[in-house]
Amino acid sequence: MDPNEEKKPAEQTKSPEARKCACFCHKMPGVFVVLIGVAILLRALSVLGSTAFWVTIAVLVILIGLQCMTRGVCKCCSASA
Repeated sequence: MDPNEEKKPAEQTKSPEARKCACFCHKMPGVFVVLIGVAILLRALSVLGSTAFWVTIAVLVILIGLQCMTRGVCKCCSASA
């Protein structure tokens, strides 16, 4: 090893897959899947009426679309580049 060679910080030497982002935007797809699953479960258990179920699903689909549109705002990942 060359003594004149600068050591890179451990964070920079890791591959992009090895780094974990702590941004909330990366957790949103999982949150939406869980919410859709809860809505379907509540409908299956007759807790939600059919109108409330479809309104809930429509709102969740709109939120998923908004999350996809704003994904490029994240400054910590390569998706914004």
